[in-house]
Amino acid sequence: MTKIFILIAASAALLSACASSPAPQPRPACPTAQQMEQPELLGRWQATLAGQAQPTSLQLGPHPEWNGTVKGTITRPTGQAIVVGDVNQGKLTMEESADGKKVSGTWLGDVVDGSCAREIRGEWLDDKDNSTPFVMRKQSQ
Repeated sequence: MTKIFILIAASAALLSACASSPAPQPRPACPTAQQMEQPELLGRWQATLAGQAQPTSLQLGPHPEWNGTVKGTITRPTGQAIVVGDVNQGKLTMEESADGKKVSGTWLGDVVDGSCAREIRGEWLDDKDNSTPFVMRKQSQ
């Protein structure tokens, strides 16, 4: 009988903990640059870099280890690289790695106001800090 009471009490405690957890707030339909967070960064993006004839595509998903960040792949005509990053208060920071070990490029950008978190403009820096302007646009799913 004591075991049953313990199981009932444990179940009640678990249900109470689940019930008291705040429900995630719905994301705005058209987030401002300051409101953009990881959910808006997820998905397919196309980046145009100055001086490059073909665009670069990015596929970003939730990072499996770091909550609120993204991990994905960058595909260029010359090959693929791994990318990880985040957006915070309208600022994008992503690092890419061609070999999965060292940083081969860094993306630093600003979410464009009025774009509903679908456009980012900034600078891509290679591993020697050479800078190239970029425009990144979210693609339809």
